[in-house]
Amino acid sequence: MHVFIGGTASGKRQRVAERYPEARWRDAGEMMSRGPGAGAGPGTGAGAGPASGDGDTLVISGWLAWLEAELGTEHENESASADDDRLGQRWRQAFAGWASSPAQCVLVLDEVGRGIVPVDPAQRRLRDLMGWLSQDAVRLASQVHYVRHGLTMRLDGKEATAAGRAD
Repeated sequence: MHVFIGGTASGKRQRVAERYPEARWRDAGEMMSRGPGAGAGPGTGAGAGPASGDGDTLVISGWLAWLEAELGTEHENESASADDDRLGQRWRQAFAGWASSPAQCVLVLDEVGRGIVPVDPAQRRLRDLMGWLSQDAVRLASQVHYVRHGLTMRLDGKEATAAGRAD
């Protein structure tokens, strides 16, 4: 699994398109709605994505929008903490499947932790979840690239495999 992370309009999509010109692009909402089998990887298992072999590359973007949509459909009787745990389990299952798949999976993630901290608690929670999602993706990725102002920096070693989830 390969992760490209950066802020809005940082050049992530362009860098991914240059590196993987034949890749198929999918939305995170589409991929995560495929049910429990979605975590089996883009090319294997029930409910798997459209890639079907070792040479296929699947790019999945739109993670922040997926989280926003999920938070908008929370269960009324469920606490925010329980819902956060449920979401985390879903994305970790999917990431584990994609990381172990023979097909190449590329995640395009939005870095949202460098701006002004929102006053609205729901917006702060969204940013926390995006941060935890990104940490989990980076932990399983074989390669991580940070994109800023169209410049790409590869992160390796301790920077790319931070121990534990920083809260």
